[in-house]
Amino acid sequence: MATSATEDHLIRQALAEYSIGQVCSWSFHSGTAAKTWRVETDCGTYLLRTRGPRTSADAMIRFDHSLRRHLLQHDIPTAAPVSTRSGNSHVRLDDRVLELYRLLPGRTLSETNNTQLAEVAASLARFHRATETFSLARELPPVAQYRTLGVETESARMEAPSLLRMIYDSVLAPPHSAEWENACDMAWAWLHRLAADYGDEMFDALPHVVTHGDFTLANILFDTAGSVCGIFDFDWSRWAPRVRDIADGMYFVSGVRRSPLVPSDIWSLTATADLTVSRCVIWLKAYAEINPLEEAELQAIPLAFAARWLSVRVEGMAKVPEADRIRFALENLAEPLAWLEAHWHEVKTTVAQ
Repeated sequence: MATSATEDHLIRQALAEYSIGQVCSWSFHSGTAAKTWRVETDCGTYLLRTRGPRTSADAMIRFDHSLRRHLLQHDIPTAAPVSTRSGNSHVRLDDRVLELYRLLPGRTLSETNNTQLAEVAASLARFHRATETFSLARELPPVAQYRTLGVETESARMEAPSLLRMIYDSVLAPPHSAEWENACDMAWAWLHRLAADYGDEMFDALPHVVTHGDFTLANILFDTAGSVCGIFDFDWSRWAPRVRDIADGMYFVSGVRRSPLVPSDIWSLTATADLTVSRCVIWLKAYAEINPLEEAELQAIPLAFAARWLSVRVEGMAKVPEADRIRFALENLAEPLAWLEAHWHEVKTTVAQ
């Protein structure tokens, strides 16, 4: 993907703030709303990354960059931002915030084998143990998670059931949503269940850590041996129940994709995957070997996933043409939720053995 003239100007302005040698070239690397460019210099290769509007406040940037340093101190593989000539960890140009990182060796995978699946689960467990002591997370302000959908309400809780209900009231209102009757029925059933069973009292009682917030294969690097060598993208990290990340990984890492992962394509990032009992069990047992799971967490994982899945599908609507938005939100929406209804008891029972 070629960079536009506007992007070229932005990149030049940002790179002028750094001492990284002679810039040779740049090219699009990844990203949807917030893009990342690969920058080649005579001193090495870097990634120049834009932060999204919702995560560009000073408090969010300070949290993100402090978290990265904390993780590195606890041997969690990630990258800290390169400092500018003036000592800042980012560049602010009008309403855009950019940050620079050295490119670490590694690759993303579209799918994992069982050994890699267990290692990623263990990496998440170690990430959670490291973040238990990162107190800055408790100071984060509430966030308007659905601002791109026109909802300005802020919440300290991601995927708050009341806000999800508000969003789906709008999404499911147009007459053409009737074409997706099965998806609509499933969405309403889980929205009612979230309101009844995943309220703030239950949410607050679950074990909390600093969650990654977007724990998918698109944000994990593997070395040539297939081992995890990098965890990235903490834009949505929050102090929250660890089941949010566990549910994310159970689906986006253990789920079997129907097509290769394309990290820069929102359709690919949110595509429906096929869950299996055996891989869900591998994921949960590998995590629990390091961080034992409480009974309440095993009860909450389907709820945490449903909230995340319903949210992912509507949040992504803002990144596709208007004519495609209902299809984006509802196509195959019901499948993983129906699978959980049919198979979660078997998964839970097997993990508990």
